[in-house]
Amino acid sequence: MRRFLAFIFLSLLSFHLLGDDGIPDPRLFFKRVFFPVVETPAVFTSTVDGKDFFVFIEYSDSLTMKGHYMAWEETMTDTLPFKLEANGRNAILYYENQKEVFRPRIKSMDSQHANGYARLSLFGTARFQFNIHETPAFHDFENKRYQDTLFEVDEIDDLTYAHVPGFWSEMGDETDVTGKIFRMTDAISEVPLDLHLDIFRPQNDTLKKHPLVMLIHGGAFYFGSKDDVSITRWCRHLASLGYVTASIDYRIGFLPFMASIGRAGYRAVQDAHAAMRYLVSHQQDYCIDTSMIFVGGASAGAITALNLAFMTNEARPEYTHSDFFRPDLGSIDTCGNNIRTHFRIRGIIDMWGAMPDTTLLHRSNIPMLAFHGDADNIVPYDYDYPFGIAGPLKTLLVEPMFGSSCIVDRALKLGYNAQLVTFHGYKHSPHVDPNTKAFNDNFFIIQDKMSDFFYDLVVPQKPEIVEETDRYYVRPYPLETSWQVEGGVILSSESNAVKVAWIKNAPQHSLTVSVLMPYGVGLTEKTVY
Repeated sequence: MRRFLAFIFLSLLSFHLLGDDGIPDPRLFFKRVFFPVVETPAVFTSTVDGKDFFVFIEYSDSLTMKGHYMAWEETMTDTLPFKLEANGRNAILYYENQKEVFRPRIKSMDSQHANGYARLSLFGTARFQFNIHETPAFHDFENKRYQDTLFEVDEIDDLTYAHVPGFWSEMGDETDVTGKIFRMTDAISEVPLDLHLDIFRPQNDTLKKHPLVMLIHGGAFYFGSKDDVSITRWCRHLASLGYVTASIDYRIGFLPFMASIGRAGYRAVQDAHAAMRYLVSHQQDYCIDTSMIFVGGASAGAITALNLAFMTNEARPEYTHSDFFRPDLGSIDTCGNNIRTHFRIRGIIDMWGAMPDTTLLHRSNIPMLAFHGDADNIVPYDYDYPFGIAGPLKTLLVEPMFGSSCIVDRALKLGYNAQLVTFHGYKHSPHVDPNTKAFNDNFFIIQDKMSDFFYDLVVPQKPEIVEETDRYYVRPYPLETSWQVEGGVILSSESNAVKVAWIKNAPQHSLTVSVLMPYGVGLTEKTVY
């Protein structure tokens, strides 16, 4: 052990014995010894007889060095204190209640290592080799992306995504009841329509690709627009977290009979598909990551979102095909534009929506989050006729539908990730006060749970430090890692693994890893041992 200490501290001392040109200067051996001032805390390594040693410098000036040293023989080893003093042309080392006096001779040295020999007072000539132990600086990737409001929002309005025949594509709240009723006369014949969408993006974000959320307004397939206050506010909120979001117009309008109402719902699905194809094909323009696409909507928009996710051309309702009175509406995925691209929906937000047939859920396992008031008299919470139509008239106008309760129940039985938030005692649009028309607390419940739902899909697994053999790994595999140890020394790090020498008598032992995950998510995990 004494020979080891001589090797280590001679090396530390030797850094002072350089000439102006950076090489050893023999003349300096006849001058007084002064220590190099080391920026503390610092770690140095040396190998003696095949064993690895560490020296931790805690205090340093030109005449004194203090710290601890340890021999790394096991995964956890005690450190022992030392003190090194300059004394004329010699140095004095105090350790383990002992004292050694020595004088160094340098063979070679640069900024990273030194080796040479010395005449020791008690045990002859000793050779030494010394290397500076450099640990990469810790970089904290933690950024709260998709959790906290981080960005101002840029908005791109009125992008044309489709050209279609239809009745109309927007009807605002400013239209009075009489105007809405008489607008039905426009549903007798189709006219050419341009369909538009608005995009909301995080401002000044350096990330090149963002998850996409497309939200669809409600309005019974008869009124509403992409400027819907709730939809646009949720779009802006999600964009401020780091998503790219979109609100779309789609074809609306119908005559008061079952086939016409059903065809209006099918046109909405076609248009939503065209809008998604447009966004996917312009992924570079709008910084969209097409591997993480979400869709959601409210009321008729939720019905459309569910059908977009689960309806296939093979499952087209019969009334969408041609007959003596009506033309064929065409397939779901070819209407509106000439873009032919595929996409995969990774998650659905169903806000008081419904489905005509829950067997459609068998098509794909897609996580969903549903919100619904159990007193809804417009879109059923369970299984019933929509629009609150009573008596025999309802069988002539609409078909019964499966509400959010039935949808989530069926999804859970299929083993899907499905959640239902029930607003007990609330009717349709439970996020709006029916008297003042202002947002109530449910609006923010929906906003927060929606944000958490998307985040859990973007980051399905948080980083975890796993010990295997003599290394520590982080799972799942990140894009970048940075490690920090307390009560030990990082020996080496590579990709997602690190090797650590622990100081047994340190007050605390912990390992921290900060990771950069896909979709720009930065997370930090600390494990205390």
